[in-house]
Amino acid sequence: MVFYQLYDLKYLDLEQIFCINLLLLIVCRGIYITSYYFNYCKDYNKKLEEGNKLFTKNEIVYFGVKQASIILFGMIYFPITIFISFYSLLVSSNYFKQIGEQVRLKYTNVIAKLIDILLPLIGIIWFLFINLNYYAIAAIGISLITYFHYGLKNSSLSLGKLIEKYDKRRFNKFPKVVQTIALFLLIATPTTIISVSAAFAPPSKKAYMIEMRDGVKLATDVYFAPGSFGAPKPVILVRTPYGKNGMGMYRMFYSTQDYHLVLQDMRGTYDSEGGDKFLLFLKSYQDGVDTINWLLDKNWCNGKIASAGASALCINQYFYAGMAPEGLVAQQLWFGTPELFDHAIYQGSYHKSSVETWIQSTGPENWEYQLDTIFKYSNPKNETLYNSTSLSILKGPHYSNISVYGIHVGGWYDHFLQGTIDGYIGYDNYGTELAKGHQKLVIGPWTHVNLWSTKQAELIYPKNSKGFNLVFKWEQKVFDAALLGKPINWDGARVAYYLMGDVDTASTEWNYWRYAKDWPLDYIDDKWYFTSEGGLINSTLPSINKNFSFLYDPRYPVPNRGGQNQPFDLVGPMDQRIIENRSDVLIFETPVLSEAVEVVGRIWGNLFVSSNCTDTDFTVKLTDVYPDGRSMLITDGSLTVRSRYNYTSEMFMSGNQKDVYELLVDCWSTAYVFAPGHKIRVAISSSNYPRFAANPNTGVPLAYSYLKYNIANNTLLTGSDYPSCIILPHLVNVSSTHILH
Repeated sequence: MVFYQLYDLKYLDLEQIFCINLLLLIVCRGIYITSYYFNYCKDYNKKLEEGNKLFTKNEIVYFGVKQASIILFGMIYFPITIFISFYSLLVSSNYFKQIGEQVRLKYTNVIAKLIDILLPLIGIIWFLFINLNYYAIAAIGISLITYFHYGLKNSSLSLGKLIEKYDKRRFNKFPKVVQTIALFLLIATPTTIISVSAAFAPPSKKAYMIEMRDGVKLATDVYFAPGSFGAPKPVILVRTPYGKNGMGMYRMFYSTQDYHLVLQDMRGTYDSEGGDKFLLFLKSYQDGVDTINWLLDKNWCNGKIASAGASALCINQYFYAGMAPEGLVAQQLWFGTPELFDHAIYQGSYHKSSVETWIQSTGPENWEYQLDTIFKYSNPKNETLYNSTSLSILKGPHYSNISVYGIHVGGWYDHFLQGTIDGYIGYDNYGTELAKGHQKLVIGPWTHVNLWSTKQAELIYPKNSKGFNLVFKWEQKVFDAALLGKPINWDGARVAYYLMGDVDTASTEWNYWRYAKDWPLDYIDDKWYFTSEGGLINSTLPSINKNFSFLYDPRYPVPNRGGQNQPFDLVGPMDQRIIENRSDVLIFETPVLSEAVEVVGRIWGNLFVSSNCTDTDFTVKLTDVYPDGRSMLITDGSLTVRSRYNYTSEMFMSGNQKDVYELLVDCWSTAYVFAPGHKIRVAISSSNYPRFAANPNTGVPLAYSYLKYNIANNTLLTGSDYPSCIILPHLVNVSSTHILH
C-alpha cells in the first residue's frame, strides 16, 4: 500500500512537499550535518599534522550529493520525510553526546538520552492522537529500528574508523562516466518525480458560497493550478446543474494547463441555494455575471476568464456572455444552444421528452412548478421566458454584446445541433469586433456529447470520426490566444465538419473531415418533389396532382426511433422500417441512385396541407435506404400548424379541408452523401412521440397531457398545383470554400 501511494501521482501534493516536507528535512538534516561536522572536528589536528585536510574534495562532493539526494527523495512522500527526520535527530543526539564528552559538558549525555526517549514518544502521540497518520507512526518505528541496528553503532565510530569501514574513496575507482551517471540519477530521479507531480497532482481546493444580487448563494469550488500557491493566473469557469463534485473531467483537463478552475452548482441545484420558485436557466445571465465579477475581485485571478462546459453547462454560458461581462475573453461551447426556447422547448412542436424528463431529473424538488411556468410562458402574450433565454431578442442578453473568442462544437445527430451552428454564426456575424472572425466550429457525426466514440446508435463510423483530438487542439489555440496572448492564425480553416455517408462501403467521397473558412457555405437549394406514385424527383415539378390523406389519432402516435434526442431517449441514426409501415405514415423515395447525391446545409420540408381540425402537427423524416433495406434516419422535424409563422402568435386553421396551408418544417442541418446503390426516403406523418408531444388536435395550450382530443383527418397535397417537396441543399464552388488541412 505504501509503495502504491508513493508512486501514484494523485497523492503528490506540492504544498505538502515544499511547505512541510522540505522545511522539516532541511531543519533535521541541518542539525545532523552540524553535529556530524563538530563531532569530527577532534580529528582535525591529527589530519593537519599528517598534511591532510579533514575532508578531501571528493568526500565533500560525495557528502553534498548524498545530502541533496536524501532531501529530494524524502520530500516526495511524508512518511519518508518522517523516517529521515527522526533518524537524523536520533543520530544527531548521539553525536552531541560525544561532543559533550569531549568538552566535558555535564548534562549533555542526559539531554541526549532524553531526546532518544522523548522524540519518538512525542512523534507517536502527535500522529496517534492529534493528527492521525498510521504511516507516519510506522515511519517512526522504522527509524528507531534503523538507528539501533545501524545508526547508533556508526555514529560512535571515529572519522578514521568510519572512512576505513566504508572506504568512500572506492567511489573514485569507478570510471568518470559511471560516477557522472550515478550522481545524475541521485539528483534527477526525485527531481523528475516532483516535477511530474507539479503537472498531475490534484490542485488545492477552496470552497465558497457566493452571494448573487438577489441574496441567493451559489456553492463554488476553486481549484488552484498545481504549484501556483494561489498566484494570479487565468481562470476557467464551469457552471453546472449536475453537481460540481461530479466534474472530475474538467479538473483533470484544465489542471494540466496551468489555469485556476472554478466549479459552481447552478441556482437551485445540489449545494446551491435557490428555493422552490427557481427556474433553470432563467437567471443564468445574472448569476454568471455576478460570479465573474466576484472572480475579478480575487487576487489569484489575473483578470482573464474563460468559460467551459457541454450541454446544459454550455447553454448558460451563452446567456451571461450576452451581457458582456468584463473579464470574460473566451468560451468552450459544446453541444448547446443560445436559443433555448426554439431548440430545446419548442422545436417547431413541443419537445416533450427533452423538457419533461430532463427537468424532472435535474430539478426533482420543483419540476412541476418549472413545467407549469414553461407552459404559462409559452403563451404568446407572455414573452418573459423567451426573452431571457435567447440571444436573438434585444430585450435580454444579445449577440451584439458578445466579446469573446469561442470554439463551438456539435454533432449532426445532437439534440442542440442547430443551436451550435446558430451560436457560431451569431457570435461571428453579430458580436463585437473582438468576436467577429474569432470563432471556430466543429461538427462531427456524433450524438449528444459523444465525440469519443465511433459508434453512433446503430451505425459505426470509421476511426477518423473521433473528434476529441481535433477539438482539443483547436480549443487550446483559442484559449492560449485569449488567455495567454499567444498568436493564432484566424485566416485559415475556422470550420471543420464531417461529411457522412455509407458506413459499410469505404470511399474517399464520404466519411472524412472537411475544412472551410466559414459557415454557412455557398449552396443551392434543390427541391425534391413528392410524386403521385410515392416517388421523389429532383427539380422537375410533377404534372399529376394527388392528395394523400391519413388519420392521426393522438392516442396511438408514431413512436420515436432515434434522431436528435437527449441521451436518455433513443438517439442517433436508427432503422425506421419498424415504424414506417403504418397507415398514418406517408413514404416517398427515389429510385436506386446511380450517382452519389451530396447534401450539405439546412433542410426544410415544404408541405401543402389541409385538415379537419383547427390545429395539428406535421412531421418530416429524411432517411438513407441502404441496399439491404435499412432506412437509417439522418434528420427530422415537426411543426405545430398554429405556430407556422412564429411562437408569439397563433394562427389556427379553419378546420375546413378545402382550405390549404403551406408549411415550412425545419429539419435542421446535415452533411451527408447518399451513395450509389442507396435510395433517398422521406416519411411524412403527424406524430413522433415522445420526442414531440402528441398534439390533441384541439388547439388547447401546452400541458402534461390532454383529456380531450380529436382524431385528425390530415392531407398532404402534391403535384403541380401544390408542389410539396423536401429542400436539400448542395454546395457550389466547393474548391474555393474548402481548405486542405
